[in-house]
Amino acid sequence: MADADAEPDAAEPARPELDGQRAVLQAWSAWLNALPETAPHRVWLVDSSFSDWPFEAALPALTRWARLPARRMLWIGQDYAALALSQPRLAAWRRDFAHVVQAHAPGPDERLDWPSWLMSERDAIALDDRAHWRGQRRTAAAQLRAMREGIDTLLQRCEPAWPAHVLGL
Repeated sequence: MADADAEPDAAEPARPELDGQRAVLQAWSAWLNALPETAPHRVWLVDSSFSDWPFEAALPALTRWARLPARRMLWIGQDYAALALSQPRLAAWRRDFAHVVQAHAPGPDERLDWPSWLMSERDAIALDDRAHWRGQRRTAAAQLRAMREGIDTLLQRCEPAWPAHVLGL
């Protein structure tokens, strides 16, 4: 008989804290809308398309956060053209806050095969299983450090993307 106070088996995988599309979208929305209050200096976003992200509903909060001093938001994605078409208010916001937002994409011969991450210096939401919409909130310093190192490694294979202003003739 198992002891009720026994620790869970370390080999047993952790249950996802966020299970299902609705739970993940609500977590992303709450996290983005809390930015002015939590006031992180750096925010990192990683996703192949960002197509499902609730940016437009969070634009007022993103604006208040971006107006705080010394803020930086780094995006790593694959298809910013589709994002600009599907979320035109976000594209306009990105143009207005080009001094805050840096967008990157993998080189032309690379594909972004990476979990979806939304993170700051203090916490993160990691969507590790996109097919089943399962993810976790992460706050442990070691986890956040590993995520930042992963982003730094990924950035080495990326180039600037989604220019705020397209110059033409």
